[in-house]
Formats: sequence, C-alpha cells, structure tokens
Amino acid sequence: MASSRIHETTTPTRARFGVLGFACSLSLITYLDRICIMRAGADIQRDLGFSLEDMGWVFSAFIFGYTLFEVPGGWMGDKWGPRRVLTRIVITWSIFTALTGTIRAFSFDTGIPAPWLSTGTLVFDSFVLMLVVRFLFGVGEAGAYPNLARVTRDWFPVQERGFSLGAIWMSARLGGAIAPFVIGRLAASLGWRNAFYILGAVGILWVIAFRRWFTDRPDQHPSCNLAEQRIIEPVKAPHTGGHSWPSLDLLAGSLTIWAMCFAAFWVCFGWYFYPTWQPEYLKQVHGFEPDGMLSEILTGLPFLFGAVGSITGGKLSDTLVVLTGSRRWGRSLVGVFGFIGAGVCVLLTGWATVWWHAVALLCLAFLINDLAIPPLWAAAGEVGGRFAGSVSGLMNMVGGFGAILSPILIPRVLNRLPDHFTTPQRWQWVFAGLAGAWFLGAVAWLFIDSGKTLEPPETDPAK
Repeated sequence: MASSRIHETTTPTRARFGVLGFACSLSLITYLDRICIMRAGADIQRDLGFSLEDMGWVFSAFIFGYTLFEVPGGWMGDKWGPRRVLTRIVITWSIFTALTGTIRAFSFDTGIPAPWLSTGTLVFDSFVLMLVVRFLFGVGEAGAYPNLARVTRDWFPVQERGFSLGAIWMSARLGGAIAPFVIGRLAASLGWRNAFYILGAVGILWVIAFRRWFTDRPDQHPSCNLAEQRIIEPVKAPHTGGHSWPSLDLLAGSLTIWAMCFAAFWVCFGWYFYPTWQPEYLKQVHGFEPDGMLSEILTGLPFLFGAVGSITGGKLSDTLVVLTGSRRWGRSLVGVFGFIGAGVCVLLTGWATVWWHAVALLCLAFLINDLAIPPLWAAAGEVGGRFAGSVSGLMNMVGGFGAILSPILIPRVLNRLPDHFTTPQRWQWVFAGLAGAWFLGAVAWLFIDSGKTLEPPETDPAK
C-alpha cells in the first residue's frame, strides 16, 4: 500500500541518489582495498623477503587478473543485472583481501625439473602464493566499474551522468587517499595482516546492506515513483535483459570504441605510477622517506586532489553537454584538457629539485587527470547503450594492459639505463615516458564521439 501511494504522487522521489550512495561507498571500498597493499608493501617485503622487482610483480598480479576478467564482469552485468554481479564481485574480492594477510614466509621445492629457472626446479614459496592470491583478488574485483557504469546509465538521465560518475570516482580517490592512513594505523596497532582481515570483513558488511536495498532498474524499486522514472528516462523504452555480447562488426566498426580503448591504455599506463612506485621515487631522488602518519598523509595526498578533480570534471562535462548541445564535445573537451595538463605536470616532476615541489606537481597532475575520468566512463556508457557494461569492461580491460606494464617496466628502465646516468636522470626518463603516455591519451579524445551509440537511436534505450 505504501508503495502505491509513493507511485501516485506527482513530486519526484530521489531514490537514484540512494543508488548513488551505494555506488560511491562501493567505489571507496574498492580503492581502499586496492591501494592498501602499497602502504603495507614495506612490511610485506620485510616479513616475506621480497625484493623491489618482486613487489612489482605482486602489484601487477592484481592488475593481470583484473584485466582478464573485466570484459566478462561487464558482460555479466548486462546479462544478469548489476545487483547479482556486484554481490559476487564484492564477496570474492573480500575473501582474497583477507587471504592476503594469511601468507607467511615459506619455500617448498617440488623437485619438478625447470631448467629455465635459476633454481633448476619448480619452487612453490610465499612469493608464488602471493602472486596467486593477488591475481585472484583482481579476478574478484573485475567488473566493478563496468557494472557501476551500467548502474549510472540505468538510473540517471544524460545531464546527470557526468556528475554521478564524478561522485563515484571522487569516492574511489577518497578511498585511495585514506587507505595509507587507515592501513598505517591498523598495521601499527594490530599488524598488517589483521588490517587485511578487517578490510575483508568491511566488504561483506557492505554486501548485506546492498542486497537488502538495491534494485537493477528504477521501475523495480518501491521508493522510485513514476515522476522520478520519467526524469531518469523521459522516453519510455523497453528494458532488454539477457541480451548477448555486441557483435564484432559493431565494435570493430566504431572509431569511438577504438579511441576509448587507446585512451584507457595510455592513461592507465601513466597513472599506475601513483599506487606503485611513487614512494620509491621520493626516496631515491629526494631522500624523502617519511615515517608514520606523515608518510600516510603524503602517500594519500594525490588521491585527495584526484577526488576534487573527479567531481569537478564530471559536473563540468555535464555543463558543457548542455551548453554545446553536443555529447561529443561536452565530454571530449574536458578529456583533452585533462590528459594534456596531467602529462605536462608529470613531465615537470622529473626536474623537481625539492621533494615538496615534486609532491605538488604530482598532486596537480592527479587533479587535472581526474577531470577527464568521469567523462571517459560516461562516454563508454553512452556509446555502449544497452551494452554499457560490456563496452565499459572492454575499455577498462585494454586500460588494464597498460596498468600491467607500468609497474613492471619502471624498475627495469631504472636498472637498465647506462651507468653514467645519475638517479635523478633515470627518473627523468621514466617521467618523460609517463608524460608521453598521457599525451597519446589526449590525442585519442579527438576521435571519441559519445553521441554515436553502437546501435541506432530507435533500438537504444539510452538515448
């Protein structure tokens, strides 16, 4: 009866903002769990005997699993709905977050011949187990953001999608900003292993609340009346669930899809310096190795600037869509500026002579870069239409390959440059390469047209 009264009123309800609250909290927890290993990295190296290059592989193991299963995760959201898929995602990643804390130092020689290894036989040890657990953590988390893109597309009108995605990415950056502090304080009082257990439990609690409240579509939710449904979807279109993956002809024939994937690859390649090698750069070049709370604040500071950039870029993009009357340029103008500006700041970081100059430039680069992230995800949802999860997953999967390469290549570039290069000069080469990645991403924005959906408007409910 209460539900009927809600649907009869002419004043629009605001259930979509409750949906946004769940999406933002999920995004925050995602990055809290993802970034926490950066803060715990030194403790893990000490307790398990890992080298810097070992940690590079540990960082990339997560990204590898995440990348491989990003498309299936997005596709499942399109087919079965985000509620079911996000439940699976959060439960799985919470389990493997907790399992990260269970790994102890050990080594077991299997005796199986392996002449390509220095040991001559296959050895199963704490390093291999850490790679497996972090890989499966990545598999578990894969599809989270494509499904959130799908949620945004289904629950928000075009003129609010940039803002909603901006809020989601702002929350992700806030998760990254507080992760070093949260993990640092938990590790200091309870140990780094218990910190991972607690984060795993937080994810399970989130799932319980999410399952009780969330629905896949506005017309399924008892708190969303017809007036709000008309705001979300002015022209009522049939909901099409259980559809297949978009045809290869549609994907291959879309220049925008190619450009979005190209942009995602290069921005992820550049950006993954932050959650992996940023502390090592400050230590090697500036001799800056703060302890305790100062370390946690400075490690998370760029993410805090990114939070400001995300919400600003999303709102700015929506405003430009209305002012220009064009989804293409409303999204792309912000994207071009964001990636070029980030690249310039990162390039200048290589020539910073004082640690706080470097930190300021990296924070500014993060802020300007994140102006472009909500428009990129909004474009993926708008171009994908009813395939929003699948297309967003494809874009993020390609971006993941860039993220995989970055943590592995950075230490190798540093170690393999000629001996006469000083440490600051080695890092200048690294930053030049990272800046080049952002500049290539900016070029891709010139070919992204979020006004061109994969299907014609009459068959696309997302118009």
